[in-house]
Amino acid sequence: MPDQLIVCKSCGFSVDEEKRDGETGGAHLLKQLEALYEPWPRQEELTIESTGCLCICEQPCAIAYVGKGKPTYLFTDLDPTTCAADLLAAAELYLDCDDGMVPCFKLPEELQAHRTARIPPAP
Repeated sequence: MPDQLIVCKSCGFSVDEEKRDGETGGAHLLKQLEALYEPWPRQEELTIESTGCLCICEQPCAIAYVGKGKPTYLFTDLDPTTCAADLLAAAELYLDCDDGMVPCFKLPEELQAHRTARIPPAP
């Protein structure tokens, strides 16, 4: 089973702006990611999924990286209009680490301050 990048499609663009032109920030980010993902050469290793809510509503926009035997990473307070390319770059780092332990300093600079949690893998 491939690793996953999960996008919260209910997230707003920010705490103060839930929708823009009738679209949530999460839905906008998902569209941005899907456009970049289409020509991406590592599709067999990572899928892009969405979920109704990641329950971190006070810090939109949120995503998670999930992998078997790897920690889950939660990123929050993302700008859904600018972060898609950085999220795929971070996904490559996640894929390249067998244990999924990506040091914060290796992440794209714009994402470093947005890594909110690293949840240990299930036993």
